This record gives sequence, C-alpha cells and structure tokens, in this order.
Amino acid sequence: MNFRRDPYFVSLSPYVSLDHNLSLFAPLEDPEVRALLRGARGVVLPGYVSPWRYVAVTRLARRWFPRLEAARSLHGKARQILAFRRLGVRHPATWVFRNRQHAWSVLRTWGSPWGFPAVLKGDSGGGGSAVFPVHDPAGVWEKLERLPAQEPVLFQQWINHGGRDLRVVVYGSTAVSYFRVGGGGFYNNVSKGAAIDYEIAPEDQERGIRACLDLSRRLGIDLAAYDLMFPDAGPPVFVEINFNFGRKGLGGAPGHRKYLQRAVERWCRDLTRDP
Repeated sequence: MNFRRDPYFVSLSPYVSLDHNLSLFAPLEDPEVRALLRGARGVVLPGYVSPWRYVAVTRLARRWFPRLEAARSLHGKARQILAFRRLGVRHPATWVFRNRQHAWSVLRTWGSPWGFPAVLKGDSGGGGSAVFPVHDPAGVWEKLERLPAQEPVLFQQWINHGGRDLRVVVYGSTAVSYFRVGGGGFYNNVSKGAAIDYEIAPEDQERGIRACLDLSRRLGIDLAAYDLMFPDAGPPVFVEINFNFGRKGLGGAPGHRKYLQRAVERWCRDLTRDP
C-alpha cells in the first residue's frame, strides 16, 4: 500500500471519499492500517463510532473529524443544562432533579418557582417524546409518571417562543438553519407536524448561527443540531443540543451527506494550509 503522499487524508466513513478510504472495521492491529492512520494529516469518522473503537482510532490519528467527546460528555438534557450554566449561555430557568421521585418530592412541597404553565422534561428521548407542558400542579405527577423512573428530570420555566423555534445544524465551521413552525400548539417538532421555513426572520437565523458556531467552538463540537428560541430581542435561548437529529429539514439523507462532504472538504483545506 502506497500512502506516501503528503498531506493525505483517510476516511473511515462510508459517505465521505478521501485520498484513502477504509472500512470503519479495518483491523487496527494491522501494521499498514496503523501506519496509514498515524501518517494522515486527518482522519474522518462516521457519525457514530463505538467508544472503544473511537479511542483506538484517535490514539493513532493526529486529527479527526468529527470530534465525538462532547456527544458523550453532554449525553442527556441534564448535562447540557449544566454546561449552559457553566459557560453562561442563555437557557430556560431550570430545576434539575436526580430522578422522578426526587422531582415529585420537591415540586409537591415547594411548587413551581415560576408558576404555570411550565415544562417538564425527561433526560432522554427525541422528537418531543419526553417533553410535556404542565398547566397546573395536578398535571405534574400525571406527566412525571410518563417519564423513566430512574433518569434525571428537568422542570423548566415556560418560554413564549411565538409558535416556532430555530434548528441550527453545525457542520464543522459552517451551519444550516431553518425555523420549525408549529400549528399553534406546544410542540414545534417536525415529527409532530411542524412546518419547515427557511426564509422567515433572517436576522434571528443569522444570530442563531453565530451563537451556535461560537458554542460549538467552546465545547469542541463538530457535528450537532441545536434548538433555539427567540422570546425577545436578547440573545437566543438555547434549549437543547441534538447529536442524533432528523434530516428532513436538510433535504433528507442526501442533503445531510452533501453538507457533511462540504464540511469535510473545508476541514481538509484548513488543515492543509495550517497543519
């Protein structure tokens, strides 16, 4: 195998073609594979890699895309809220509880610090499946019963978002944005029938993109989808970071792969200019 070209890049992703393309399952004990990864200017990974293989590949590679450490350290909504607090990022006022019983004990005793309506969230689950509006104290336990018993629970202040939120998908140093516009109800998830609008509020879209690219830089995130709200003229309100996100607003899987390919090409150019 001749891999003396310098600089060269290696792809382990089935959707990205570079100078050298390997299966994600290429044997890392093979001396040629190890030398290829060690000598590469950069290595491109698929969106999901098992933790042990990610560690094994990144120990050999000098640089890689995307970085996936944040996807693991920020797994779950509770950890994301703690990161928002630590970095001073605007987000809904939130109480974080250890589990369902802890949430019930505190809320039954002290009630909502913001009154009602409020928002109750489970730590996991996408597409709004573990997010519920709560309109009165009686609804707290009813919604809590629908959440996993041993996962963290979030209780949040209601944000008047005007019936829409902004989805920003970060691909390396670039991003794609669109608003998800609900049908007048609580949910703005596309999976629950929200419409996609690429044109409205361009100033908010630009502000949202800048905020997400900045936060991605601070957190070491190369690939993720952010959900933002704009209740006023202040900074956008960060709601959630999604590392597994829907593709519909991106043009489906082909659109996602197109944006990913462009991001990888830009990443490779930047590394070639500034190794």
